[in-house]
Amino acid sequence: MTRTKLPQDLADWACTDGGAAFCAALRKRIYNGGSLDKPMDLAMTARQRADILDLFGTASVSERAIHLGRADQALLDSAYSTTLRHLLIGVGGPLRTKRGQARYQRIAKKARILYARADLHRRLEDIPELANELALLTALGNDTRWLPPNGTVAATKNWNTYAAALNAAAEWARGRNRGWKFAERELAVRALGGSKKWTDSAKAAFSRLIATSFEEAVYTADTGIRMLGPLSWKLSSLVADASAARPFVALPGTAAATQGILEVPARGILLIENQETFQALSRTPIHETWLCIWMEGYASDALAYFLAQMPDIPIAAWGDLDPPGIEIILNLQAKSGRTIHPVAMDADLYGAGYMLDEDAEDRMNWCRKARDLATRAPKPFQALAQAIARNDGYRCEQEGLHELVLPSLLKRLDRLRAVTVLLS
Repeated sequence: MTRTKLPQDLADWACTDGGAAFCAALRKRIYNGGSLDKPMDLAMTARQRADILDLFGTASVSERAIHLGRADQALLDSAYSTTLRHLLIGVGGPLRTKRGQARYQRIAKKARILYARADLHRRLEDIPELANELALLTALGNDTRWLPPNGTVAATKNWNTYAAALNAAAEWARGRNRGWKFAERELAVRALGGSKKWTDSAKAAFSRLIATSFEEAVYTADTGIRMLGPLSWKLSSLVADASAARPFVALPGTAAATQGILEVPARGILLIENQETFQALSRTPIHETWLCIWMEGYASDALAYFLAQMPDIPIAAWGDLDPPGIEIILNLQAKSGRTIHPVAMDADLYGAGYMLDEDAEDRMNWCRKARDLATRAPKPFQALAQAIARNDGYRCEQEGLHELVLPSLLKRLDRLRAVTVLLS
């Protein structure tokens, strides 16, 4: 039912304090399954009660309630000759009950599921290599759950991952049949609706569907990694010497880790979140014994793979003293499979640092994230997370700590190395 156009005087009444309060309360009552013929409790100010009396009269309105049956009759008998239901529709559009809303949502969900399956079915119809997957999809019938079929080679229980992998596999097969090999983002644009739509789980499911590793199936772009310190990379001859570069050298991460000879005679690896801090290390002796790498925020797949191929030496990280700084390190640790130790990210340094000027709402969000990290993050990060939570979510950027940290950072790193070597 579309919105009913009300007489202007009645529409104006609905905008008064009393009219607005009455309409909002009655709409909520209907949503919760209440009737239109019984009294409705309503706490009213004097102004609101006067507005409601103007429309419904004293027979319908008491000190704390409105008798809806009488109010409905009063409205019918008035010059407007309409009902409470039409009044509400005219003010706020169609009325919905909780039960009706739930039924509507079930119907809409089923329609979305069936449409998504039909769309995926259409994309697979001309791909013989995916005939078994098409048969499994068809067998789902009218099942109204967002679940992939049992037995899919994609081996996932997540519909979005399943659909993305099948769409990519279908487009990839068409390209292969034309003799074309897609690049990673090219395939994402063609099959997933955007160059950045790939997820790690979708890549894995896609690879299972086509029985080919992701790196072999598509061209993947390498990412430059900026570094400074004891490292050399040779192919037929010397390609790069990171110990001699100023202020840094950028190497293609995947290529450097997989091709030629990579020598890393470093005592350890130091990862830095921000560029200015990374370049500040060239003014210290740290790079003489530690390989310093700029993470550039959340790390690329190339950096994760590069670290995974590094020798068994300690890896430390210095980032912003805030929830994102912790998350960036934990994300890279998960992606690379290497243990990464925080350095210069303790509660004492946080307390001595300069706090980022942010509004209260943003700080409340960071405070919630810090409380979460204080319980689920590995122990070396918990004291910092607890300090941030206690301090109402204030964040501390690492650039403001240069004077406090840089003069003693090498000692911190060497102490960390001694502990990690002893534990290993």
